[in-house]
Amino acid sequence: MQPGAQAGSGFKHGMVQAFGSLRLRDYRMLWFGMLFSLMALQIDLVARSWLAYDLTGSAFTLGLVAAARGLPQLILSPLGGVAADRFDKRRLLVTSEVIVFSLALTTAMLVHSGVIQVWHLAVLGFCQGIATPFSMPVRTALVPHLVHDSQVPNALALESTARNINRVFAPAMAGLLLAWHPTLAFYAVAVAYGLGVLTLMRLPSGLRGDGVRSGPFAEMMIGFRYIWERPSLMALLLLAYIPILLGMPFQQLLPVFQSDVLNMNERALGFMYTAVGLGAIAGSMVVAYIAMTPHKNKLQIASGIAFGVTLSAFALSTNYALSLVLLSIVGFMSSGYLTFNRMLVVLQTDRALYGRVMSVYGMTWSLMPLALLPIGALADQFGAPATVAGAGLLMSLVIASIALRFSHYYLKGSSKVPAQSD
Repeated sequence: MQPGAQAGSGFKHGMVQAFGSLRLRDYRMLWFGMLFSLMALQIDLVARSWLAYDLTGSAFTLGLVAAARGLPQLILSPLGGVAADRFDKRRLLVTSEVIVFSLALTTAMLVHSGVIQVWHLAVLGFCQGIATPFSMPVRTALVPHLVHDSQVPNALALESTARNINRVFAPAMAGLLLAWHPTLAFYAVAVAYGLGVLTLMRLPSGLRGDGVRSGPFAEMMIGFRYIWERPSLMALLLLAYIPILLGMPFQQLLPVFQSDVLNMNERALGFMYTAVGLGAIAGSMVVAYIAMTPHKNKLQIASGIAFGVTLSAFALSTNYALSLVLLSIVGFMSSGYLTFNRMLVVLQTDRALYGRVMSVYGMTWSLMPLALLPIGALADQFGAPATVAGAGLLMSLVIASIALRFSHYYLKGSSKVPAQSD
């Protein structure tokens, strides 16, 4: 065989390996449904953050609006995990998405009518925070039912790819729509959620958890006890919480950097989110390609530390072009870190408890809007650059400290940690 043919064959094999799970019809429906839903979420992230800051000029108020959605998510996430393990997963997922679609349409109509106020954003966000915990754990709990066991790491990495594709295109779309007319951005959120509902309705029905027989509270306690008895799983969840609390809130503060630090317009804001997304796509695709590597633990820690360092560098940049480059690296490192972390959590969890364990994992994302409150207050007091730079460095130090504390689990060469014998 010629060298060119060998290279072509190797590239084709690599692409099949990276996208293998998408060859399964049911997983494709989940993936595309999630693609539309996450598109809506990302456009909403940009549009809602921009509108809250445009109405008030306060980073703290921006944090309040985000916290209104995060608080019910945090409280209800364990109950959503029980529901994911107990009820028909397709019905639960579609019902939740229909509710979120209705709230998005209501928001768009308020913006269209010109009567939108900050308290509207807070109340509607609060309602969205009630519905979201009943869809997030279901998505991950569905994956092992739709793909072969050997394909679970690849399927989880491709989920991150879907998320990161939208971190590229959706924010750019949001920036363009906001510059054209803000109403269009909010209607785009509703349309994307609607497409997600139509796609998710094609998932197979009758996929219920097994072994869930007690009441909701008892089942929640089973999930918490399962995690508590496994130090390796506890450490992984702790490693998931730290970047969400200290690192990821930078996304909601990008309007502050765009307006007050870099002195750019709304279109530039869209490209800032896009830079993060481009790096994130590259990161998740690399993870999808090397999903079976035995070095997931080390790669997770290394990318987490790099995430914090590059985030601090971005925060101190006053040059728009340099900021875009640094944001792309931030996206790459954060995506790699979070994808490896989520993969390791799922691989160490019994199938019957996927929903409950992933609901605890999902609480990390519920905490991000709440973390924006103190970070937003600090940004108002000391400036966004100093606040985000300090948070990034602190994140790197904490991740390194946790890795050293649990070095017998997370600095080994193998990622096969015995979940049942901790």
